[in-house]
Amino acid sequence: MRTRLPRAIFGFAAALALAVAPASAAISVAAGAWLQDTPSQAGGAVLVSSGASIPSYPLDIQGTLAMPLTARGGYALTAEIRGFTGGGYGGAYVGAGAGIGNLALGRAVGPVLTVFAGKSIAASTSIELRLYHSTTDGGSTAGFVGLRFTF
Repeated sequence: MRTRLPRAIFGFAAALALAVAPASAAISVAAGAWLQDTPSQAGGAVLVSSGASIPSYPLDIQGTLAMPLTARGGYALTAEIRGFTGGGYGGAYVGAGAGIGNLALGRAVGPVLTVFAGKSIAASTSIELRLYHSTTDGGSTAGFVGLRFTF
């Protein structure tokens, strides 16, 4: 069964990006622990993100590539919207996204959904929690917890 959700998310993100004034992009890298249920694996992962803020709104549009550093590997490439919730040093953030990846059993490429949250702990540094879900047959759910550094 094919789903049109990733196309709709990418279309929405592209339209929103064209509707806002140009903003400077930020690049961030996260490293941490990765746990996945099907196929069962644990290890590290690296995430690389690049995005731009939307002027006048506490939102960012970003793209993220997640690469599990496990024996079975895989990837997830997602387009995401991140909102800022405020509070404490540098504030907190939550977000969601959709894209493609091969996190499912058998490494079939298909739609991937993600939700995430983070909290700043120092200048340009935050702790981030993420959940990924592959919606293909034999799809898996994976979790990530790690440190994000923004440049």
